[in-house]
Amino acid sequence: MKKIVLSTLVALVFATVSSCSGKKTETQNEQNQSVEQYQCPMKCTEEIFDKAGKCPVCEMDLEKISNS
Repeated sequence: MKKIVLSTLVALVFATVSSCSGKKTETQNEQNQSVEQYQCPMKCTEEIFDKAGKCPVCEMDLEKISNS
């Protein structure tokens, strides 16, 4: 009887932990998708920027890149 209660308790804890971590991952993915990223069209620097502006190397306008 103790083994059944213990295994049920372990299964319940595991199910709770795994469902909570899944919700956290979905929230992080939503945040990552909403961030705009910009990069130099000439790729003279591999740096990714979070705001539109000018490339620090060639001074061209940064272009928005996809989040894929």
